[in-house]
Amino acid sequence: MSEEKKHETKKHEEKAIIKVYDLKKSYFSEGNEESSILKGISLEINRHDFTILYGPSGSGKSTMLHHLVGLEQPSSGHIVVNGTNITKLDSEERALFRSKTFGMVYQFWYWAKSLTVWENVAMPLFVSGSDEKYAKEKAMESLVDIGIEKYAYKRPTQLSGGEQQRVGLARALVNNPPIIVADEPTGNLDTHNADLVMQIFQKLNVKKHRTIIMVTHNLSYLPMANRTIGMQDGLVVSSNTESVKEQIKKELKGVI
Repeated sequence: MSEEKKHETKKHEEKAIIKVYDLKKSYFSEGNEESSILKGISLEINRHDFTILYGPSGSGKSTMLHHLVGLEQPSSGHIVVNGTNITKLDSEERALFRSKTFGMVYQFWYWAKSLTVWENVAMPLFVSGSDEKYAKEKAMESLVDIGIEKYAYKRPTQLSGGEQQRVGLARALVNNPPIIVADEPTGNLDTHNADLVMQIFQKLNVKKHRTIIMVTHNLSYLPMANRTIGMQDGLVVSSNTESVKEQIKKELKGVI
């Protein structure tokens, strides 16, 4: 290989923050019947990408997301995140790696209801052993970044759905992770609040250079990403994305 080719290969490797190699996942019923969810997926996600995974229910997109962050182990294949093969880590090692590498945003909020907003945002820091002064300082910085510092001393349950999702974003950012992962983050929000949340994701990607990986059913958000990955029947599809969109539209018809 020429020096120029080696340089180009090295550049490409440095760009990819996540590499997935022939990922397969199957579950077995009590009767030992195999159900194949992921059927041999290989892909790369570049550093600073805003990537949206989309597809109808049962396509495997959420399962894929759970594997990317190490919440599930594949039946076979490998996932390399920031140079670490997470499929070779045990559950404790994956949890530690996840806490340092990923900020997680969910469709539903999981609050310690007796704690204030800033205390909930600081929870990942408390779990990792940070003292209260440091944890509060970082939590307040995160709330300021999202523009909701005025809610710091309220309880999360006193806030609207849109405000709570922004608190969830602040919590995802408090550890300063390089990758933000969001699973249907606008699923429970009205259009106005959903658009506000999506604008924050775009700002985090463009101005803060965060790598963002999002799962969504909402096809109107696809142009907001610089990378879209359509999934159908446990596979990544490239030439058949229009059929994926049509399947999603049929699935949502009468629901939205």
